Amino acid sequence: MAALKEHTRLNITSDKISVPIYVGNDIFSEITSIISLKNYSKVGVLMDKNVAYHWGEAIHNVIGKNAVYITIPAGEDHKELSTVEKVLTSMLEHGFDRKSLLINFGGGMVCDIGGFAASTYMRGISFVNMPTTLLAQTDAAIGGKTGIDFGGFKNMVGSFAHPIAILCDTLLLSTLPEREFRSGFAEVIKHALVSDKRLFYTLAEEDFGAMDEDKLADILSHSCKIKCTVVSKDADEKGLRKILNFGHTIGHAIEMLSQDTNNPLLHGEAISIGMIAEAKLSLLSGLITKEDFERIENIMAKASLPSRINKSYKNKIYSKMLGDKKNEKRKIKWVLLKGIGKAVIDEEQPDKLITKAIEYILV
Repeated sequence: MAALKEHTRLNITSDKISVPIYVGNDIFSEITSIISLKNYSKVGVLMDKNVAYHWGEAIHNVIGKNAVYITIPAGEDHKELSTVEKVLTSMLEHGFDRKSLLINFGGGMVCDIGGFAASTYMRGISFVNMPTTLLAQTDAAIGGKTGIDFGGFKNMVGSFAHPIAILCDTLLLSTLPEREFRSGFAEVIKHALVSDKRLFYTLAEEDFGAMDEDKLADILSHSCKIKCTVVSKDADEKGLRKILNFGHTIGHAIEMLSQDTNNPLLHGEAISIGMIAEAKLSLLSGLITKEDFERIENIMAKASLPSRINKSYKNKIYSKMLGDKKNEKRKIKWVLLKGIGKAVIDEEQPDKLITKAIEYILV
């Protein structure tokens, strides 16, 4: 059995929250040594159909036959209230009480839905996140944000609730399609852009398609530490934590619009395009240099992440952005870059610059 490669902890002193985060290879098989499952009245495992296909038997062998296995459809279009209702109904039918545990075993959608269901069932039960995608391991599983899409807007309904532990297992990434694996690097690059110049330049030298296991685990743990540092200082997103929304104002709008097409974008792909647009807005605002902007475009290309969207989106992006939950009084509050490794929050920009930034990503 592989030893744990990294152990990071998210500490939020004001709320007396301390969440251990494990990073390594084949560590999901050690969950019973990390968490004493016998201390819970019921244990549930939430998966989507894709994860159940690849890893259902393996997790069943680890957790055992007495657990309740709940499977939901895969895909962002199922990140909705009706799916949460299915999870809650299953827990109720199987006699879950306030001493029960839910293990969210899947990508960002599963972590978001499972966390939301656990945080609201009987006003809150314990849960564990075991993210199975690179995107979820660096973002969705960490930080306590849970929720669903609602009314055509991303993550419009949700809660802040932290798991009792997070297990980021690089072994689980082995069954990811190449496109989904690459998508996960968008959040890693974002962490570097807003908070860690050194990591950005390290990533700029990497071959994203040929990282060995140790390098991937190192970068993953580094990215997790960045998010933990930011969240620990601002758990409720009143200030500093907003920097993690870089690329998400335009990116979320693009992501939700793409759901109505025959080729919906993955979250990381939409955020990649959003980061290019918001970096362009930073450039137009005089906050970053042309050289830094070109570096950002180059690293997205090197990671095989998209940077453009079809021009048919042009007249829809702005209206979709106006409904973003981060806005105040229908005014868009931007997170922009002030150099690589540094971000500024709550920026308001004139419509003419916003339009130019959006036009830049259209083809």
